[in-house]
Amino acid sequence: MFEVYEPMEDSLLLEKHVKKYSRNNVLDMGTGSGIQAIAASRKAEFVIAVDISNESLKKTQKNIENTGIKNIFVFKSDLFSFFDKPREIKNIKNKKIRNFLLKKPKFDLIVFNPPYLPKDQGIKDKTIYGGVKGHETLEEFLSQTENYLKKDGKVLIVFSSLTNKEKIDEIITEKGFNFKIIDQEKISFETLFVYSIKRSEVLESLRKKGLKNIKIFAKGHRGLLYRANLNKKDVVVKTKLPESKAKGRIENETKWIKKLNEKNIGPKLLFSGQGYFVYNFVKGEFIVDFIEKNKKKDIIRILKDVFMQLYKMDKMNLDKEEMHHPLKHIIVDKKPIMIDFERCRKTKKPKNVTQFCQFITSTSMEQLLRKKGIKIKKHEVIGYAIDYKKDMSKKNLNKILNLLK
Repeated sequence: MFEVYEPMEDSLLLEKHVKKYSRNNVLDMGTGSGIQAIAASRKAEFVIAVDISNESLKKTQKNIENTGIKNIFVFKSDLFSFFDKPREIKNIKNKKIRNFLLKKPKFDLIVFNPPYLPKDQGIKDKTIYGGVKGHETLEEFLSQTENYLKKDGKVLIVFSSLTNKEKIDEIITEKGFNFKIIDQEKISFETLFVYSIKRSEVLESLRKKGLKNIKIFAKGHRGLLYRANLNKKDVVVKTKLPESKAKGRIENETKWIKKLNEKNIGPKLLFSGQGYFVYNFVKGEFIVDFIEKNKKKDIIRILKDVFMQLYKMDKMNLDKEEMHHPLKHIIVDKKPIMIDFERCRKTKKPKNVTQFCQFITSTSMEQLLRKKGIKIKKHEVIGYAIDYKKDMSKKNLNKILNLLK
């Protein structure tokens, strides 16, 4: 069942910004009563207003006629579906609009006041419910938006805190966009948010460099990883999380990976740019998973390799950090490869080897290694780690390595 969504607080809040951002060609998605299309028409050359509801289209057309506006064109569409119907488009009388829509239209501004509330059982009003969790309609919209938005275009959306805001932020980022909150308003039991969304400049730059099939891969506290294809090979792109307040982390990590690659440490850096770097995708398993699935001989070989890499870093006076708990910092295939160097720093007292000693002597790791036939004598490891801390020599490192048997 479709009703006409009459203007309410969210519509009025969005309208204020539609008036400000409108220019050239505007698409009003899910036009409802036409409030956003009419607001956009004041500055736009023309506005395309679409809705899946026949009732909404009739209401919009009537409101347009009452205002005397001539540059709004109304069509029935389930999100962007109308733009894939050339037969219907060819029947449009206005030549300018017909030609625009036949040439894979790209808009300067796309406006959407989506149905965003989580669904209440037994109620079928699709003008307010965006799916079971509230964000499904918006997610489907954003999955198609890139095809209809100019490179410097913007998207304006409004939604409520009753929909999971963190999930909305995540969806926008996953679809390859950046966003900022340009307005918010608290009403009764909810807060309304207006977002300005645009294409990620980083991803646009990467596409120009030949990267294809760029998809979200993993999300950390400060960084965002995309997986992509480059020359038929898998690569990883690391960028800063849009909401992260950390400064210079991407540049810092790029610098040290480049240095460490000279010592055969870390993933192979391919290239970098403003706010990102790209490296070869590392296949394999995280170190604990590898230990659980493999034999004693191979586990010892991998552990010794990790220690040797960490020794090289100590000699470079570089501290990776987090090696006392490197569960997702070491990936093992044929050899161990360390990843995530965003906290790497220069120091006179590096502690890579000693931190890894802490890791292998932790209760959980000691028990896991024992199951594999590797008996770690904690007090001996700690003793040799203290000696190594005083004198970071190959001789003291070998004392630690000799305990792995």
